[in-house]
Parts: sequence; structure tokens; C-alpha cells
Amino acid sequence: MSNYYALPFFELQKAIFQKLTASQALTFITRKDKDDLGVYDAVDENTPYPYVTISEPYSSPFDTKTSNIETITFTIHAWWKDNDDYSGKRKTYEMLSACQQALMTRNYSIPGARVLTVTRRDSRIIDDNSPGVKHGILTIQYKVQNI
Repeated sequence: MSNYYALPFFELQKAIFQKLTASQALTFITRKDKDDLGVYDAVDENTPYPYVTISEPYSSPFDTKTSNIETITFTIHAWWKDNDDYSGKRKTYEMLSACQQALMTRNYSIPGARVLTVTRRDSRIIDDNSPGVKHGILTIQYKVQNI
């Protein structure tokens, strides 16, 4: 097998974006007089809360003699702002759960690749530096075979 092939980062990120924006559970939690769910690659200081960001991927090879396989990891960030610490954490927990539910299915359609496994590596909620902002972090790992 060739050691040089196109890594499916962009295609996988598009599939993640589609799954998150199509999630009715996530939309229900985050919709507050907004027309759409905010799912972004990057945001600026004017982005309204709540929203979800998809971080840059990292990967490591898991090749065999007969196939090219990559383990690709994406981190999903959920952001919620609420002056009530309890409800802010609760809503961030709900957002992470909805993200996990949307992403853990294996029915990904990626040109030139096949998703073999989807695994949740870890998740956590932290207090952001900004007052009242809760930051949820969900790390999902994909084993992807180049076809």
C-alpha cells in the first residue's frame, strides 16, 4: 500500500458539521430566538451564545499491509453563557450529550473513505475565563479507512 494518500479531514469535518446542525436535540437545547444553530469552525468575540465549534483534527496512522487506516480525532466545543452557574452547567451538559448522540452513529458518508469505528475519548465541562461562560469539551475519535 502507498504511504501517501489524501487524509479525509475536510470530508469528515463536513460530515460532523452536517450531523450537528441536523441534530434536533441540539437545536432544541440551543435555540433561543435564533433562526439556526450556531456550529462553527472558528468564532469571534461577537458570536452569540450558545454555539458549538469543531476544532482542528489530528491523526495517527493505523495502517496494515493491505489497507490505509487513520485514527482521526476531533474535539467538539460547546459554549453556553448564563449568569446562573447551575443552569449554565446543566445546559452545557445537555449540549455535550446531544453532540455525542449526534456523532456516535457510524453512518458517515465520506468520499474516498469509510468510517470503521466512532469512539468517545473524553468529555468535560470547565468554567471559561469570561464570567458566566461554561465550556463543554467532547473528544471523538474516528478510525477511517482510505478506499
